[in-house]
Amino acid sequence: MLETIRNAWKIPDLRRRILFTLFMLIVFRFGAHIPVPNLSAEAMQAFLAGGGGGMDLFNLFDTFTGGAFSNATVLAMGVSPYINASIIIQLLTVAIPSLERLAKEGVEGRKKINKITRYLGIVLAFVQGAGLYVTLFNMGSAITNPGVLTFFIIVLTFTAGTAFIVWIGEQITEKGLGNGVSMIIFAGIVSRIPTAITSVFKT
Repeated sequence: MLETIRNAWKIPDLRRRILFTLFMLIVFRFGAHIPVPNLSAEAMQAFLAGGGGGMDLFNLFDTFTGGAFSNATVLAMGVSPYINASIIIQLLTVAIPSLERLAKEGVEGRKKINKITRYLGIVLAFVQGAGLYVTLFNMGSAITNPGVLTFFIIVLTFTAGTAFIVWIGEQITEKGLGNGVSMIIFAGIVSRIPTAITSVFKT
């Protein structure tokens, strides 16, 4: 395996793609530490530490976001709205003739479908962000200054974070190695390994 990596590094194009992918993943990890205004990271972490079936789901979600959810950062929702949009578009491609025609038009058709998926993902990100705001509001202490303005600030920040992650994923797919969205999910999971190991030894 090391020999394969060494040989790949000797190829200029592959080396450039590897470095670009690593750079974009580093940018993603930096974004996972930028806090959302009017949102308490301490309250989020206490919420996740509460235990129970519902908390297990949120903890799993936190793992996929690389801890961005528990830290109440701009990338808290990860790529889940985009993945949901992709699934919806794939299902609609079978049901809607116009989308089916686009899928059969080759590269240009796929570009148009990807554009539709991207826009739908942003819409779903706003809806999911609104639902997340309601959940956090019901927690009582997570939102430090609840109100209409705070609602739009938090929800739009979550939405912008998802759009940024999707953009990073597209850049990795186009100029880096592998599928960008998959690489981001992988990076998020790997980044949680040290925390998981620490928690195991503490228990």
